[in-house]
Amino acid sequence: MEVKRSFITIVSVIIASFLIIACQNEQGNTHTSDSDGTETTTSSAIKTLTLPFIAVVDSNTTRIALQENPEKSQIPLNKEELAEALNIKYPEVKIELGAVNHDTLSVKIPNATFLTQQMGTTGALTYLAEATYAFTDRTNIHVVNFVFKEGDHAVPGFYTRKSFNTKNI
Repeated sequence: MEVKRSFITIVSVIIASFLIIACQNEQGNTHTSDSDGTETTTSSAIKTLTLPFIAVVDSNTTRIALQENPEKSQIPLNKEELAEALNIKYPEVKIELGAVNHDTLSVKIPNATFLTQQMGTTGALTYLAEATYAFTDRTNIHVVNFVFKEGDHAVPGFYTRKSFNTKNI
C-alpha cells in the first residue's frame, strides 16, 4: 500500500511539473494584433521604444544615410509605439497619427515650428527620414504623408524611403 502511494505521489509530481513547464512556455509567447491589423507572434524578447533606423550624415558627401539602429527593439513596434518612440527622441516635435489609407499613413505635427525653423535643414531632414523609415518598416505602409505648416527647413507632403536616397544637406 505504501509503495502504491509513493508511486502515485511521484507520478503526480511529474505531471504537475509538465503542466507548470507547459504553462510557462505558453506565457513566454504572446500573440498581438496592432491597430493596422498586423498580427505578430513573439517570444520573451524585449520590447523597447527605440526607432528601428537612425540617420547618419556622411561628412564627405553630405548625404544622409539610414542605418539599422543597433539599439532597436527586438520586437517590432506597431505604429503607435513608433510614434511614441519619435516623441521620446524628439520631444519638441510632437507627432500625431492619422489614418492609414491603402499604403499611406497620414501623420500630423500640429506645432511644427521647432521642426521647420529651429532644427536646421539637417535636423529636419534627419527627423523626416527617421520617421519615414520607421513607419515604412511596417509591412502595409509604404508612404508617409506629413501634415504640418511649411517652414524654412521642412516641407510637408508625401515621403517614401526613396525620398531620401539622394538628399544632400
